[in-house]
Order: sequence, then C-alpha cells, then structure tokens
Amino acid sequence: MSAGQSTAPLAWRPVRAVPAVPLLVAAGVLPLIAVVAGQISIAAFAVIGAAAIVALTVATLRWPQPMLVVVALSPIIDRFLLAPLVPANLSLVTRFSSEGLLGLVSLALLVVSIRRGTFIAAIRHPSTVALVAFVALSLISVLVNRVPVTVAAAGLLFTLDAAVLLYLPRMVGFSHRQVIIAVSVLVAALGVAALLAIGQALLAPTILGMQGVVGRSGESVRIGSVMRDPNVLGTLLAMLLPFALFALGRRPPRRVLLILGVSALVLMSALLLTYSRGSWLGFLAGFVLLALVIDRRALVAAIVIGVVALAVVTWMPRNLLVSRSAGPTQQVQAFDLMTTTENRIRAVNQGKDLRSMFVANAIPILRDHPLVGVGPGRYGGAVAWDLGTPIYAQYGTNKIFPTWYDQRTVDNFWLHLLIEAGVLGVLAFMAVIGLVLLQLFAALRAATGSRYVVLAGLISAVLVLCVSTGTTMMLEGNTVAFVFWLLLGMASLYGRWAPAWTDALGNPEPVRTAARRVSATPS
Repeated sequence: MSAGQSTAPLAWRPVRAVPAVPLLVAAGVLPLIAVVAGQISIAAFAVIGAAAIVALTVATLRWPQPMLVVVALSPIIDRFLLAPLVPANLSLVTRFSSEGLLGLVSLALLVVSIRRGTFIAAIRHPSTVALVAFVALSLISVLVNRVPVTVAAAGLLFTLDAAVLLYLPRMVGFSHRQVIIAVSVLVAALGVAALLAIGQALLAPTILGMQGVVGRSGESVRIGSVMRDPNVLGTLLAMLLPFALFALGRRPPRRVLLILGVSALVLMSALLLTYSRGSWLGFLAGFVLLALVIDRRALVAAIVIGVVALAVVTWMPRNLLVSRSAGPTQQVQAFDLMTTTENRIRAVNQGKDLRSMFVANAIPILRDHPLVGVGPGRYGGAVAWDLGTPIYAQYGTNKIFPTWYDQRTVDNFWLHLLIEAGVLGVLAFMAVIGLVLLQLFAALRAATGSRYVVLAGLISAVLVLCVSTGTTMMLEGNTVAFVFWLLLGMASLYGRWAPAWTDALGNPEPVRTAARRVSATPS
C-alpha cells in the first residue's frame, strides 16, 4: 500500500442500477395495488405484496436514509392503515409485512455494506458487546430451563428483531442535516396523527373509520387516532414532542417560533387526550427532569405549551358530528385529569390494578430464577400467550389475566424481560441503550444550535420510551420499537463511536474512493 493511500473503508454510495422514476413509482404504487388486489384474490395479494416489498428494498439501496424512515414507520402503516382495508383473513399477513420488509432491507444493506467495507466499523460500538452478552445470557437461560427451541427463537425474535435498526443507520451513514430531516418527517407524521386525534374529540370518535377506546378508570373515550391504541399514540407523541420543545428553548426566529409552537401545542393536546398515564410518566421523567438539568428554557416552553394545551382539551367543543341519542361510550366527555387519575391510584391501593398484580405475582418467580430468568418466550409477552408456558400455571399467573378483557401480556416490558432474562439479562439489555446515551451526553457538552436540539431530543426520546415501556410492551410490539431503534441508531452517529464515513457532527472526514482520496463535504 502506498504512503498516500487511505486505510479508511469505502464510503457508502447509493445503488443506481435501477432507474429512479420507475423504482419510485413501483415502491409507492405496488402496496396500494396489493391492497386492492386483496379484495379479489389472495394469490394476487401475495404476489403483488411481495413485489412491493422487493421494490421498497431496492429503493432502500438507492435512497437509504429516507427509506429507513419509511421502514421505521412501516408497522404503523401496515397495521393501522392497510390492515383495515383488506379482508379479515389477510389482516394477519398485512400486520407482519413490516417485519418482512425490515428483514429484506437488513439483508440487502448487510450484503452491500460487507462488499463496501462499512460493516465492521458499523458494528464496532460498545453496545454490540452488551447485545452479544444479552444473547449469550439468553442462550444460557434456554439451556438451564430447557426451553423448546421454537419458543426460545420466537421470544428472542420478538425482543430483538427491531434492534437491527441500531446498525442500519451506521452502515449507510447520516449527515447531521439528514438526521434533522428524518426527525422532522417523524414529527410531521405524528403531527398528522395528533390532528386526527383532536378531530376525534372535536367531531366524533368514529370519523374516518377510527375508533376510541373506553377507559378503565372512568374515562369516557381515550383517543388513539389512526393507531386506535392510545398507549401507542401517547408514547410516540411523548417521544417526539421534546424535539419541538428543545428547539423552542433555542429562541428561534419568529416564523420558526410560530411553527414550533403550533406543532408542540398540537402534539401536547393529543398527548393529553390519550389518557395514557404511562406516556405522561415517560414524558415527565424523560423530558421534564432532563430539561430541568440541561435546559430550563425548554422546560419553561413546555410549561407554557402544557397550560395552553390543558385549556384547549378542557374547553374545546366536542362531538359536533355525534347524534344526541348516541350512547356515552360514543361521545368524548370533558377532559378530567384528576378524577380518572384518582380512580387509577385507588385501584392500585386496593390491589385491583392488573399491572400491580402482575408485579406481585412475579416476585416468587424472580426469587426462584434470579440470574438468567425462566428463558425467552416463557413469561409476560405475546409469545408466552400464543405458544403457552408452564410458568403461568406453576405460579398462578394465568389466574390474573382477565376473562373480560383481551389481555395477552403483563403490560410491562421490563418486568417481562426481568423474569425471562433475569437480573443479568436486564443489565445487559439496559447497557445496549445506556452506552449510546453516555455517548450522547458526552457529545452534548460541546453541541450548539441545531446539534444541541437534536442531541437533547434524542436523549429525551430514548428516556421517554424506557420509562413508558414500564407500563406497556412497547419494546416488544414493533409499532413503537422500530421508531425507537432508528432514533437510537441515528444517535450513535454522534460523538466518539461514529463510523468514519458518517458526518453527523458536520466535520469533514477523509473518505477513500476507488480512484483517489477526497474529503467528504458536509451536507
């Protein structure tokens, strides 16, 4: 090797073998054609749907950064937008099309990254060691507890499949500007969902085929927008709202200030209408406490927006399109924060809260299996419910699941993980996330302007989800997990462990091409 030749890996370059316009049309139109074909023929749906996933995969090779955002949003699209449009016997297939898309995209980007020399640097991160440790501990638990292979494989897959999105952004690279665009697209998408949620309260819970959810703590209707699940909507809103609030704390120009203020107000109002106390708790711990330490101007902005949003959801008109004869569960009543929260606290104190009952039931299981748990797929998640587990009968867990409500999980991802993987497994899984957070905090010290907003927002989004999933299974259900792991992957592009060809901090990095050494220009 000559003295002047760089040892850096080849920079990622988009694959341009397929013409752009036909590829873009195919990726955008084929999913819609598949939905229409599903009304006529299952075979046509399968063939066209497979072609759509292939087209989206090829589009990812050509436009990797924007398409990874599409992949992150795909569980929301297939489960909540496309599934209601196809016959009932095809809805299950539609629900899992996002996993198929993620698998093909991951395989394609893996092959290309290995050929171009970006793979090793992409996985060279301390979190990889923690992730390997978690898998190793899970395999030890499988052997110790003699978990059937199918159950163990499904349990690990449901927990870790979305984690590949931690590495895909590192393989393709994101500039700081591209990170801003990706976050802006996510915020805009949730902004549309938030506007629809407000429309449900203002007009009718059933507008555009949406449905409200009757609360179990005295709420008339909990709003879930197109996602129909208030906890899913609330968690995503709580994760993305901090980006607007931290931007407001930077005192932007008046026009930008207006846009950010309106966006934050819409997101905050919809967050209140979900009645998702887990999301509220995640927001308080993941944003309010963080802002109290690092950015009190953003905290002041949040308080002002919060007061206005509370006034909006309390006094806004309701049910403008609802018949007066409609039942109480078909009408959104006035927002009542205090009464519903008191009802939930009373249920906890009386031992009637399901989450509290699951925690109490899990203590003897943890006492008997403290270090590596009962094994993946054996407790708390959808796999244990669908494939069965002897743990439920042995410890009486099956007696807690209500017969009057379609409950399949313990609604607590960390409890689920603690019992399945034990204390050591939970610590390893937390380290995967925590090592990226430490990297972000280190980079935040020198960050200014938009970089400060992005870094603070990413830290807050990660913390919000980590707290919120203590009352839900968001890191097992991929509707939120895809977005979470993509944000974590983009977060890992800042600071010390960013791959050499990525320019997330805006600093030119030397990149070797096949012909000569050049300097990357920040985008």
